[in-house]
Amino acid sequence: MTKRCCPLCNTCNSIPIEQIHMSVPADYHLPSSYCIVSCENCGFVYADTAAAMDDYDYYYTHCNFYGDDSKDDNNYRYDSVAGFLEKYVSRDANLLECGAGNGRFIRALKQHGYTHLSAADPSEESISRMQEAGVQAYISNVYSEVLPDEYEKYDAVFLFEVAEHLLFPRKGIANLQAMLKPNGLFFISVPDYSQIGEDPSPIPNHFNLEHINYFSEKSLDYLMVQHGMERVDQKHEGMTLIQIYQKTGLKPLQIKDNSTAYAIQKYLKRQNCQREELNKVIEALRDKKCELAVWGTGSYVMSLFATTDLQQCNIKCFIDNNKIKQGRKMYNYPIYSPAFLKDTPYTILICTMLYQEPIQTQIQEMGIKNTIILL
Repeated sequence: MTKRCCPLCNTCNSIPIEQIHMSVPADYHLPSSYCIVSCENCGFVYADTAAAMDDYDYYYTHCNFYGDDSKDDNNYRYDSVAGFLEKYVSRDANLLECGAGNGRFIRALKQHGYTHLSAADPSEESISRMQEAGVQAYISNVYSEVLPDEYEKYDAVFLFEVAEHLLFPRKGIANLQAMLKPNGLFFISVPDYSQIGEDPSPIPNHFNLEHINYFSEKSLDYLMVQHGMERVDQKHEGMTLIQIYQKTGLKPLQIKDNSTAYAIQKYLKRQNCQREELNKVIEALRDKKCELAVWGTGSYVMSLFATTDLQQCNIKCFIDNNKIKQGRKMYNYPIYSPAFLKDTPYTILICTMLYQEPIQTQIQEMGIKNTIILL
């Protein structure tokens, strides 16, 4: 029985693709499994999860944090849309970023001369860091009621790498659209799951604890056109899709995504083969009783704990660059900063969705000579 109706068209008839399993800590308040499904009506692919809004609110407030800026370059996101900004947005435009995280993009806008900036995020930690940087920031999320003084206030709204996390994306997009002036611009980025089967080095964590909507160009167009927004520009950066919409009042129309489900099925076959190879490495570490420091505390680790023998290994601790996570525990193992490794003989097992090679470089630059294994 379907737990979640299609987040784009609200149809409750879906086709199962694959069950995803993770070893999720009990205090995360999220289920350890969900089914990837495709909507029979519009073709959208999404996670049929049993989690409720309160569960995600708790998770993003207490368990995962985007306020830490230890590994982020403020100009990364800015550089990716700089051409669009020069083409469409004046320096004195009224701009809002929702889901701003540590504020790397909004701070980069400030550094490049944009003057009327606002940022919103549900995390107190994130808001505090942005305010310390001189950014006008406030606690809110895409579901928050639009206040009268924010109605049709902004010339452009930015939503980067958020929509794939939303349990109710239509509600969130409707709220942000209401804040846009007529003919205002909506900048949005999401992973393009229709391209996932073409990724030459698949990441086993494309289906994780947080990503529950699997967009493509077509499905994103369908979501936005339901709210009177028409696409005016786009670009791809690897698997990241950046699209720009204008608030035109365009009438809704049906757009069916026929490609993403196939791409995901192709990816999952490759992923399963890769996981078999990973488990051979993990089994060898288990049998040798190697003392391990596992670098990474995200969904990738939870996936490996559920689908491989990693939890049977001789784990001594977890390592994470995120300062907010340091000092906490995961599976009753302590989470330390990278500096902890300087005085240990542990084999370092890098288990992160992103940044594996930069992390390896970081370890080497710290002068740490421990054995490093990338999973």
